[in-house]
Amino acid sequence: MNGCEQILLYAQGELAGAEKAAFETHLASCPSCQKELLFLRRMDEALVPPAAPQSVVEGIFAKTTRKKSFFAGVSWKPALAGAAMLGLGIFVFLAGLQPDKTAFDAREVIAYMSENLDAEYLSFAEDLSAWEEDF
Repeated sequence: MNGCEQILLYAQGELAGAEKAAFETHLASCPSCQKELLFLRRMDEALVPPAAPQSVVEGIFAKTTRKKSFFAGVSWKPALAGAAMLGLGIFVFLAGLQPDKTAFDAREVIAYMSENLDAEYLSFAEDLSAWEEDF
């Protein structure tokens, strides 16, 4: 490998010992390599990002390390509306599982209850049964 081919290795500091000494001897006598080395060093300087101001670094650090509450980002109105809709859905579902009450069921209940009631309540149950038969 001749001297001109080693310029990238030299610019990156990867040549050592005898290779480095040989390239520096070549560099002293080669204006093309001198120009290219100057160009590479300027490119390295141009590509180094500028340091951020300390206030920016501290602000970013503070925001990323601050502990947030679990509920910090929760908006309560949508959460409350969702809970209400869920409750309503459960209520409607459970109401749909109940068997429909019919006049026959009501008569059974009245008959069961009338077994344990006084005579005055029995007349009411009979009147109610008669009324249900009319309708």
